[in-house]
Amino acid sequence: MCKILFVGGGSIGHIAPAIAVWQEFASVHPNSEAHFICSQRTEDSNFLLNQNLPYTTISAPRLSWDLPWKFFKAYRKTSKIIDKFKPDIIFSKGGYVSVPACFAAHRKGVPIVLHESDTVSGRANWLASHLASRICTGFPTINHGDKYVTTGNPIRTNITNGTREEGLRITGFSGTRPVLLVIGGSQGAQALNTATSELLTDLKDVCDIIHITGRGKGEETSTANYWAKPFIEEELKHLYAITDIALSRAGAGSISELAANSIASILVPLRGVGHDHQQKNAEYVKQEGGCILLQQNVLQEKLCALIKQLTEDDELRSKLSNGIHALHQKNAPQKIQRVLEETLSKKLNSPRL
Repeated sequence: MCKILFVGGGSIGHIAPAIAVWQEFASVHPNSEAHFICSQRTEDSNFLLNQNLPYTTISAPRLSWDLPWKFFKAYRKTSKIIDKFKPDIIFSKGGYVSVPACFAAHRKGVPIVLHESDTVSGRANWLASHLASRICTGFPTINHGDKYVTTGNPIRTNITNGTREEGLRITGFSGTRPVLLVIGGSQGAQALNTATSELLTDLKDVCDIIHITGRGKGEETSTANYWAKPFIEEELKHLYAITDIALSRAGAGSISELAANSIASILVPLRGVGHDHQQKNAEYVKQEGGCILLQQNVLQEKLCALIKQLTEDDELRSKLSNGIHALHQKNAPQKIQRVLEETLSKKLNSPRL
């Protein structure tokens, strides 16, 4: 039996891919055991609860005046978790939660496999990379040596299994008009919400709209041409199935799910956070022919015209759909599962688990 400790959190973008990796590993090694360390955000714990997966939350350190004390407390708590669970390997998905766990694991001699989703490495993953045995990357833009391998970004196993019939039932849409999905990641995006609200009348003239606002950023609404909800999980795959165009932030998780579902996308990166990774993600996708890159400062000025253009230009929409789908690596969980196996084999000095 193999025990894997999964660490990472602060958004569903860290949790969902880790679950996809665990599901793949467990399908190959059914006697294995997992435990998750995540942040104290309600979204993290609820997501794991819905998957019936065991977890522990930690108050992880961010950059602030009390960083040393918070880091020490998080380090000590994760050390105790490692002593109790006795993992054979750590899979780190990044985020500020991961750093103290990786330091504790490294000190105890537990091998670490790290995954970087974005086109550039964030601060937490940069720190943890020095401790990792192997580093998996979502895009081929990060590769600095033998321990790096491009695997693609793992996504939820059923995220492409939605049906058009169920999507139309959920929203109440007729299915005769193009559908725009506005989604700002697991926490929502206020700029996308504001633009959608202020341009709603004009947008409804050309398409039906699905609007995922983020918790605390909007009310649940359902009309003939507009369906809004703060947060969704199981319904999302069915909403993807009826979506023709997406207006989205440019987080790696969102891009990966849009790519898997071949959705023509307008990406509006959140600027100035995490080494400007969303901007660089969007630039890479645009370079590969997979999106229209729209900056937030011209969002309201240009959005309606872009949506109208995409609804009327089947060739452009198809080109963007094919372009973003080409970025999807369907076997990302299997690739990461093999990296975990290889790392464990080296530790155990045996060819296979």
